[in-house]
Amino acid sequence: MIERNTFWMIPPMSRIYFYVLAVIATLIFVYGFYRRFRLWRRGRKERVRWSDVRTNFRYFWHMAVEQRKIRRDKLYGLMHRFTSYGFVVLFIGTVLVVVDYDLKVPLLRGGFYLIYKAVLDVFGVLFLIGLLIAIRIRVQKKRSRLWYSLKDNLLLWLLFVIGLGGYVLEGIRLAVTQVSYAVWSPIGYGLSLLFNGVPLFSADAYPLWWFSHAVFVFILIAVIPYTKLFHLFTAPLNMLFQPVKRTGKVSLPYRLDEVVQETPVQGVNKITDFTGWQLLSTDACTECGRCDSQCPAHLSAKPLSPRSIVTKIRDNMAKDREISFFISPEELQSCTTCGACVEACPVSINHIDLILSMRRGLIHRGVMHTEEENTLLRVEEQHNVWGKPWSERADWSRGLNIPNLQRGQEKKKQGV
Repeated sequence: MIERNTFWMIPPMSRIYFYVLAVIATLIFVYGFYRRFRLWRRGRKERVRWSDVRTNFRYFWHMAVEQRKIRRDKLYGLMHRFTSYGFVVLFIGTVLVVVDYDLKVPLLRGGFYLIYKAVLDVFGVLFLIGLLIAIRIRVQKKRSRLWYSLKDNLLLWLLFVIGLGGYVLEGIRLAVTQVSYAVWSPIGYGLSLLFNGVPLFSADAYPLWWFSHAVFVFILIAVIPYTKLFHLFTAPLNMLFQPVKRTGKVSLPYRLDEVVQETPVQGVNKITDFTGWQLLSTDACTECGRCDSQCPAHLSAKPLSPRSIVTKIRDNMAKDREISFFISPEELQSCTTCGACVEACPVSINHIDLILSMRRGLIHRGVMHTEEENTLLRVEEQHNVWGKPWSERADWSRGLNIPNLQRGQEKKKQGV
């Protein structure tokens, strides 16, 4: 009978250790997720409109599934698609194993199991190829916009070891069992031919390989909420449920038709002044640097880095401090609100919305450049940004033979 033998060659005591480690890893993961969720809830409430979710779903498909923005960088786009598609398919394969063995739903049987093995083998190869491209990019530092760190490199190698370990286990299992349908796992079957007669890849060594593979998997599960892999959860949430604010669209701090004279200007002065969705969006950041690479202020050596704005908010979310302690007014005032950063971001972070919210906080505290303050005074006193007296308003038209409409005079159509 064609079926999956989940715990082949694994003694009962090792199975107990397996489930104990699984529980520990899951608890660490849940705590890490809850730790960030609790911080998001500190932000102001912002109602999710289901009309926004419907609008966002198509956007989510284009950005997360088709990965249109990431594909603009051909090498990086290929790497990310191979890695992400492979990861998702392998994750689904693992879920099916849980359903089949732990929930006792007989899925991995017969023809379906053969297709399952073939699909996972193919996508596992794509996963490993994508990781090798990512490792090469980081080792050779092929993208100047990236931040390079040991932690990121170790995370890539952890994923690679897990992916490779799966094939080693499959190769040993097929080499020993010699099942007739081994060719449905082309990579595992090829390895099984190499492993024949090699003591390191024998049935006796299989439990050690299996347990080490399980340990690496549980380490990965445990560290997800504490690494960039957390964007696997936060990026989809941000894309799907974030109120619709596409490139160039900014929110007002209040409804202008409802404002009264006593209403103060609203803005962000501390972390809890952000909305919960704004805080969640900062946890979706992968520090890829696409926003910085497109920002004209950053490229012209202004003291603004859209990526740093996002990461500073994210890293200071747990601290009850004012924004001015970690983001300077010069950074915020350097933004031209052109929207290049929002357009470049593959996880739909709205940098402009964050920056303008904090700018309003600056105005509320009376923090602004002298020229900006003078401009507002000129608008208040002379009704124009240059401070020219009202009597000189029509001076530009002298000598142009343009009729001057006097007060009370009925407006007539004039030919131009």
